This record gives sequence, structure tokens and C-alpha cells, in this order.
Amino acid sequence: MRNVLLVLGWMCSAVAGAQTVFKTMVPKEPLVTGEAFQVQYILEDADRNALVVPPEFEHFEFVTGPNNYSGTIARANGNKLVMNTVYTLIPGKPGIYTIGGASALINGREIVSNAVQVRVISKEAARRRQIQESGYNPDYVLFPEEDAQEKIRKNLFVRVTVNKQTCFVGEPVLAEFKLYSRLQSKSDIVKNPGFYGFTMFDMVNLEDKVIVTEDVNGRQFNVHTIRKVQLYPLQAGSYTIDPMEVLNKVEFSKSAVRKRTEQQIAEGMLGGDTDDEVPAGTTIVESSISTEPVRITVKPLPEKTKPAGYSGAAGKFRINAAFEKNELSKNEEGVLEVIIRGKGNFIQLDAPEIPWPAGVEGFAPSVKDSLDKSKLPLEGSRTFRYTFICTSPGKYSIPAIRFSYFDTDSNTFHTVSSAPLTVTGTREEKKIKLREEQTVSIAAQSEKKARMAIVALVLIVLLVLLFYSFRKKEKPAVIEEVKVIPPLTAAKEFLANAGTLFETGGSSYYQALYTGTWQFLQERLRLSGSTVSKQTLLHTLEEKGIRPELTQNLLDILAQCETGIYTAAAPTLDKGQLYQETLAVLEAIENVV
Repeated sequence: MRNVLLVLGWMCSAVAGAQTVFKTMVPKEPLVTGEAFQVQYILEDADRNALVVPPEFEHFEFVTGPNNYSGTIARANGNKLVMNTVYTLIPGKPGIYTIGGASALINGREIVSNAVQVRVISKEAARRRQIQESGYNPDYVLFPEEDAQEKIRKNLFVRVTVNKQTCFVGEPVLAEFKLYSRLQSKSDIVKNPGFYGFTMFDMVNLEDKVIVTEDVNGRQFNVHTIRKVQLYPLQAGSYTIDPMEVLNKVEFSKSAVRKRTEQQIAEGMLGGDTDDEVPAGTTIVESSISTEPVRITVKPLPEKTKPAGYSGAAGKFRINAAFEKNELSKNEEGVLEVIIRGKGNFIQLDAPEIPWPAGVEGFAPSVKDSLDKSKLPLEGSRTFRYTFICTSPGKYSIPAIRFSYFDTDSNTFHTVSSAPLTVTGTREEKKIKLREEQTVSIAAQSEKKARMAIVALVLIVLLVLLFYSFRKKEKPAVIEEVKVIPPLTAAKEFLANAGTLFETGGSSYYQALYTGTWQFLQERLRLSGSTVSKQTLLHTLEEKGIRPELTQNLLDILAQCETGIYTAAAPTLDKGQLYQETLAVLEAIENVV
């Protein structure tokens, strides 16, 4: 039995050893359109007279074949005859194709070689592949057959994204403007969106230099955050975030070089400068790109459940109030501090009304914010400091200060209250501590003055000697060019356009008044570009020492102009009163700044 098994094993081995090998071979690298390549059909241990029949070469142009070659190769069981049948083809369009196997008749039995799959790429893709493999940067090179504007379109663009396109009045919308680039470019923001109908809070701008890498359709881009803002809608309606426009100067090389592309982006960086030095072997191509306009639908708040005294707060808040001192002397100024904490549209929060009792005179509050600008919505606190005096002695009670807000999570109104407070005004005069001053005798003062006079005389003599000693070596004075600073424009001139539209009325009048006011503030406070916002305005006015009540009047004017521009509701002041109030506020700022 054992001998029979050995014989059967030997016979199987012999058959296997005699089995003919028939295989198809093509280049391992991707094929290039228009460039010839060879398909080889290889037969091992076959009859010299074996006939190889090729498949139909679909999607390929036939050039030559068959070209037959034969030879021998050494194997463990002796030399084997090898036949190689070669066909030359040219690929057409880029794509992935299958080349079928050939058939051959061996000892009366038909055998078929394996089918193979090939990838065909364009000449441009082949050149890019070659450049990448050699360490060169294909994005920096502009090849002769490439269209510069088309290459820029694919490799340099700006996008705007928003986290929502429908919201309630006061509910924040996050808008991000980003530049995506794979090119060597200089980009200039020539137009920023106006964000009409919204109060804006900047989270990120160019000065923060936020640059990351993002994958877009399988390709890596350098991504620069141009601007990231929270937008708080002022009124119900439909509003458009208009496009941001960017002008670019893109540098391309005319030949393959090793270079890592870099991007520069700023506001007003390119300006009117057209004399940039162009590096040798390169070319500069200009291109203009912009974001798409985005429509935001703002829904009104439910009127039926709106609490009395609601002033527009949206989010989640709590309120605390306390006196700095609970007992005040006669005519001593006291401070009531009201703090609203939470998250929401802080930049639109109005100062709560304080129900001052008779015998207490209160004044307009100052405002101080402590906000985390990285949170959406804004999170932190706004502090209102009310100064007051007790006009007559006595114990006074301040009832709970109420504050209402709209919860954008539950779409319902809520009202929170502080604890009631008491303050006492006494009959006693405020004690003023006088600083003790050290008196100096007349004789001591005279002696000190005499010493100072002697020192001054010595210094004068030394200065005269130094002047004459260096006079001969003195060089001709260089007259420095004096730059003449143009005079600032008066506030009334900025409002001239609004004056001409006074009789016309309508939104154009309020738009002119609004624009003129902002133009005045930009010139006086040196605001420009993305810094033009109410947030920056409040900070700058505080730095310039503008009184809080004047700042509040200015904000009220801007809010009334926005009401006239974007809604059908009439502002609280008529056109004449609004114009006169605006002029008075601007002239008051003009006298300080």
C-alpha cells in the first residue's frame, strides 16, 4: 500500500512539474495617454509551434505585434523553453481599464493567461507625479499647457460658513471667513462684509494669525482664518451677509524648483503698489475671488408671552445687585453695582431700570464687560455701576431689580430678580482726612534756592564752553521735511448728506445719517477695516475718556438709525430731533478727541 502511494505522489509531481505557465505582463507604473507601452504574453515549457491568440484591445490604439521571442530558463528539473509574444499599444483617455488574457493551444488543450488592470493618466498628471517623486512642488510651477486662472481657481479660494441660517432675534449666528491656498500668494482683503442688521462681536481676525491644514477632496490646503464673528440680529426679517472680496497676486515658477509655498494675507497690503520685484524665472498672475452671499432668516420673538419691560436679552442669565456701602454720610456719593452673568447677547444688554425711591437721586451707569470671546454665545458678565446720592437722611429700600430674557434653547421667556436692598443716609458730614505737610522754614528755603542757583550757573558755563569747542566740527544742519497733517473734518460735514435727504425721508435718510456717524467715528478714533464695530467703539471711547452717558446716547442713535433702515417701525425720535441729537453727540466727542 505504501509503495502505491509513493508512485501516485511521484506521478502528481511529474504532472505538476510539466504544467505550462501562461501569464500576462504590463508596466507597473501608470500608463500615460498618447505614450506607447507593451503587453507581454509569456509561455513557459510550451511547444515552439504553440499559437498565441490575443484579446480585443479595447480603449487602446494598436501599434505593432505580435513580435515573438523565444529562449530557455533554468529550473530545478532542467531547462525550460520560454516563448514571449509582445504587442505595442497606445492608451487613449485617462481611466482604469482591463486588458484581457491571451489564449494558446497546448497539446490539444486551450489555456488562457490572466487578465490585468491598468491605470491611464494624463500627461499633466504624469508630469506632476514625476515632479512630486523628485521632491519638486507642482503647485508652484505653471506648465505651458496650463491655464493660470484655472489653476488659481482650483488651488486658491475663500469660503464663508455659518452655523445656522434661521434664528430668533438676539440669537447668535457664527460666521467664519477662511482663505484656502496651495499657492505662493499675496492676498488683500479689499471689501469686508457690512453685516447689516446685526450687532457684531469679533472672535478671531487676521492679527490672531490662525493657520491650520485642512483636507479638501483628498488634497491638503493651508487654511487662514480671516475673520470669525458672532452676529446678533437686531430685528426680525431676512438679511444677507454680503460677499468678502479678496485680490490676489500669485507667483508661479516657469520651471520645476524645490519650494514650499507660502501665503500672505492682510487688509490693504497690496494697495496700489504695482512695482513688486518679480523673481527671475517666475511670473505674477493677479486674481480676484469672493465668498458667496449668505441669507439669514431672523424670526420674531413670541409677542404673547413677552414680559413687560423686556429689553431684548437672549440667552441664559442671572442677576445680582449690591451697594458698595450700606451707610452714606450727607452728600456722599454711593455706588450700586448690578451684575448680569450668563451667556447670550451681552453686547445688546441695556442697563436695568432702577426704581430709586424718593430722597435718592440716581445717575446713568458706567458699563464694564468681562467676556470670554472664544465661547458661542458670549459667556461672562456685564457690570453696571450706578452712582447716587441721598438728598435727605433716612433709610431707603430698593425693591428687587427684575431682568427678563428669552431662552433660545427652550424658546421661552424667563424673568430673574435680585434680592431687595436697603441703604441709609445719615446727617453727618463726610470726614475728609487732611494730609499733614512738613513745613520748611524761610531760612531753609532761601538756602536751598541759593544752592540751586550756583549749580545752574556752573552748568551754563560748561554748556558755553562745549558749544565753542564743537562749533568748528559742526556739520551743516539737515532740514527735516515737515509732514503737514490735514485738518480733521468737522462733524457737521459728515452729516451733510443726511441733511440733503431730510425731506425725502425713508430708509435712505437713516442710512445716510448712520454712514456719516460711522465715518466721523472712524476718522476721529482711527478705526478701519475689521476694527469698525460697536465692540471696538465702546472700548475706544472709554480709553478716550468719553462720558458713559454720552456713549450711551451714541449707541441709542445708532440703534434708531438701524431701526429706520431695516424695519418699518418708526424710531422714537422724529427726523429733526434725531439729526440734532446726532450732531450734538458728535460735536461733544469732537471737543474731547
